[in-house]
Amino acid sequence: MPVTAPGWKVWEYITPVTVAGSPVVSGWFDTSGYTNPTGTTTLTVEGSFDGSTQETDIVYAAVGATPATVAVLHPYIRFRLVQATADATRTKACVQARA
Repeated sequence: MPVTAPGWKVWEYITPVTVAGSPVVSGWFDTSGYTNPTGTTTLTVEGSFDGSTQETDIVYAAVGATPATVAVLHPYIRFRLVQATADATRTKACVQARA
C-alpha cells in the first residue's frame, strides 16, 4: 500500500448536514504512512483493523470546530459527521495528512 504523502487531503465534505441526513459517513481509508497527525455538528473518527468492520474497543475523541490533530490508532479509519440539533446552514470538514 502506498504511503500517504504529507499534506495530502484525505477527505473533504462541504455540504450542509441536516438532522434527517445524519450521519454522513466516509468510506474506510488505509492509514499506511500516517503519523500522529455547527446547530451542533460533531465530527468523529472511527477505527477498523480490517477495513470493513468498526472496532469499538479503541475510541477517538470527537473533533471540535477548530483544527485538531488526531493520533491514528488503527490500520483503517473513517469519518462521521452528525448534525444533532437544528440543520446546519454550512458544513466544512477537511481532513489531511500532517505536513
